Amino acid sequence: MTTPGVRAKMPKSVRLATVGVWVQAVLNLAAGALLLAVVSDAVEHGQDEGVGLIRFVAVLSLLIAAALLLCGVLVGRRSNAVRVTVVVVEAVSLVGGVLGLLQGGGVSVLPGIVFALAVLRGFSSAEARNWFDR
Repeated sequence: MTTPGVRAKMPKSVRLATVGVWVQAVLNLAAGALLLAVVSDAVEHGQDEGVGLIRFVAVLSLLIAAALLLCGVLVGRRSNAVRVTVVVVEAVSLVGGVLGLLQGGGVSVLPGIVFALAVLRGFSSAEARNWFDR
């Protein structure tokens, strides 16, 4: 319990996980922008067949980046909605990484899996739950 007017210090696990959220947001933003550039280039060269899925993944990546950026900005407000949103996004990312691994993605999907696990651990810990539950 904190004294009114005294700001509680964010737990170290939440701080580190928040850095992970920011990094993932920037990486998703870059990936989405790159994929949209690929789609745009393909359409300009008359190769617009089959770009729908790439466009979908690009927009999804940008939406995830926006959600993570918003969570990164709002984490200081200690809203449980922020913690739940991050946990859901990371769980979906983890499932996607595992599916990619099972489909033959090889070693290239392992960093994403490890990163998702690290952020999930930070936001799912008892320390984080207590901090977000004010």
